[in-house]
Amino acid sequence: MTTDQETATGQIEPVRPVARGFSRNLVMIVGGGTVGGLVAWFFYAWLGLRRNAVDAAGESIGSGILLLLVLSVAGTTYRSRR
Repeated sequence: MTTDQETATGQIEPVRPVARGFSRNLVMIVGGGTVGGLVAWFFYAWLGLRRNAVDAAGESIGSGILLLLVLSVAGTTYRSRR
């Protein structure tokens, strides 16, 4: 395709601005805090609530999966509105 063919259509698509995401440091801080919270939840359920270690781990992993699901839905909603 040559330059003449590109301009012959008369329509040029606008360039979308680059979407800026979160900084790497912010993602690492929030991710570390989330992992720390899930580990704390495991120990609280295991030692504080006196549940079996497997049950406490299941609660912690399930909570982590729920957080990922909520984050995924929120991210999809946020990006579709842009």
